[in-house]
Amino acid sequence: MHLVLTFLIAACLGPVYHQFDFWVGNWRVTNAHGKLLGHDYLIKRLKNCTIYEEYHDAGDPSVGEGFSAYDAGRKQWHQSFVDDTGFVLNLDGGLQNGAMMLEGTDYVNGKPRLNRGTWSKRGDAVEELWQTSMDGGRMWKTRFDGWFHRM
Repeated sequence: MHLVLTFLIAACLGPVYHQFDFWVGNWRVTNAHGKLLGHDYLIKRLKNCTIYEEYHDAGDPSVGEGFSAYDAGRKQWHQSFVDDTGFVLNLDGGLQNGAMMLEGTDYVNGKPRLNRGTWSKRGDAVEELWQTSMDGGRMWKTRFDGWFHRM
């Protein structure tokens, strides 16, 4: 029993579980020109196995929440994000060239839309670039380009 408990406590201590820690914090989110887009609060939860996110849009009272975690069984990161409009997005991927890149599909009027999120350290800031494609990835459109500045 002691070995099982030790394993459960130490389950998320390996380096791979800290690859996305650069995004953890209390953030003021702007576009590239400094216009306020919102505020984001990210903390480690569940014995440091999960990153919990709570995003508040600056333009209206919209709120989104997400969980990001490393899935050891699939050897990749997973993120689930939902907001108060009913939007649901599941993304999977991992660290590529120092940036976290996650991809997934949602559906618009029954048609698949590819989503690609890339989180990159930019000095003391983090840039989240969210792009979408309605044509299987041939053409990508920027849906969100947020710059996270620590508060």
